[in-house]
Amino acid sequence: MTEKSLLVVSRTPLPKEVKTNLAPPLTNEEAAELHASLLFDIVERAALHLHAQPYVYFDPADARPDFEHVFRHASFEYKLKPTSGSKFSDKIANAVDNVLSDGTKKLIYLDVDAALIPVQTLRHAYELMSLDDDVVVLGPDIADQLYMVGLKKPHVQVFDALNAKDPFEVSMKISSPLSAMLFTLERFACLRDLTGLRRLFNSFVKNGQVIENARRTTDFLLGLKEKYREI
Repeated sequence: MTEKSLLVVSRTPLPKEVKTNLAPPLTNEEAAELHASLLFDIVERAALHLHAQPYVYFDPADARPDFEHVFRHASFEYKLKPTSGSKFSDKIANAVDNVLSDGTKKLIYLDVDAALIPVQTLRHAYELMSLDDDVVVLGPDIADQLYMVGLKKPHVQVFDALNAKDPFEVSMKISSPLSAMLFTLERFACLRDLTGLRRLFNSFVKNGQVIENARRTTDFLLGLKEKYREI
């Protein structure tokens, strides 16, 4: 039985398939590379810094070679599986149910756009799940989206909130009646849009910041810094 697992669900990181809202100013190829960098760093952080079993569920079902290419230089183990379901929220819920069925005791689902969340925040989420037999941990971003869900039991109805206009508020309403301890994490500025990209890019241009345990995204942003004076 696995003590901790981390799940990410992703579309294939190819041009015009992911991060299309960032092109322009990025090219379609750069937008796809950014997505792949975030995905790689999520999985590496889970495996090497959180000592959690990483699961990557991919969409569409024939995209395995593209994801294997992303992780071709990985020095860590991960599990790669296709999604099932119609809506994106269904794909996540089914993946969560499958991972919990594998026997993990503590599961974190993390949005790709939240790949750069501090590692300590994720450690804290796992610690909260040690407090009781049944715990739900929710992570809201600054726009009331839901960037993280921590579960010990298959309360997959929480992911219905992703179809709502205000996912975090709806996830709270769904989670409150459950017979589980409910915790919320601090709000986090995810890399969902151009504003988030500019905020991150400017921190590199102005401060030479290195992202904690996110070497591939760091290298990508340093490349942008060389190519663009501003975004």
